[in-house]
Amino acid sequence: MATIAPTAAANRDYRGGRYKTRSVGSGLVLYGLILALALWLIGPFVWLLVTSISYQRNLMARPLSFVPPEVTLDNYRMVLGLVRFHAEGQAARILPSMLNSLIVASAVTALNLIIGTTAGYAYARYRFPLKTLSLFALLFARMLPTVVLVPAFFLMLRALGLQNTLTGLVVIYCAFTLPFTVWIMKAYFETIPDELDKSALVDGCNRLQAYYRVVLPVSGPGLVAAGAFAFMLCWNEFIIAQVLNTKPDTTTLPPVIVAMNGQTNIDYSVIAASGFVGALPAVLLVLIFQKQMVQGLTAGSVKG
Repeated sequence: MATIAPTAAANRDYRGGRYKTRSVGSGLVLYGLILALALWLIGPFVWLLVTSISYQRNLMARPLSFVPPEVTLDNYRMVLGLVRFHAEGQAARILPSMLNSLIVASAVTALNLIIGTTAGYAYARYRFPLKTLSLFALLFARMLPTVVLVPAFFLMLRALGLQNTLTGLVVIYCAFTLPFTVWIMKAYFETIPDELDKSALVDGCNRLQAYYRVVLPVSGPGLVAAGAFAFMLCWNEFIIAQVLNTKPDTTTLPPVIVAMNGQTNIDYSVIAASGFVGALPAVLLVLIFQKQMVQGLTAGSVKG
């Protein structure tokens, strides 16, 4: 039997479809758009770094130089309290407020992973009345503007005796983050075959044991995505922390950085250094867990 040599047209077949050769011009346009998007996304962070290592006099000079003529780390020393300057009292609050943000964000993340994942599993596996309505009600509650809810949160915290406390912030932030955690984990649990649950039930586990011992251990990407999302929402939140938590000892990082703009002599370099230090935990979190976050956030987007 004669062997048919593959033709050039057959070689261009790709995954069941016709592979089209991209022209040089379209390739340049594509890579140009990718480069422009990358610069648009990382540009503010790069400029924040440049500002943080520049002297104030160079930032105020005209014409402005995008490459600092002199590089200094004094701004970071000021933030860390190693160098005295006119706004050292405000800068001294950076590290304590960062610790407060870390405590609040970590507590909210832990509660989301305990409560939100369990609720997401229930929505993914059970059928009950008003299931769809309650899911969209959760999402609708998160879509309300934060400012609209501030008076209600204020009255609630005052009634509970949680004003100006980190516990009060944890309670409020959970109200904002739990809906997203439930939706993310519901979508991820729906990608896990029901046979795992059934096998565990046949082996003698009850439904809760099947969840904790079988389903949860294979849900790593979803847990990372939900946890990282909740952590970053809490870490960057400003309005609630600014309005409802006015006690200096329990202030989180964003209001402290913003308050540095109220100084008589505004030192933009120190503010940039504070912002860069505050952005590092979230950036490192994304860089370390980016693969798991993408898997968890895209779970359930394609079925079949």
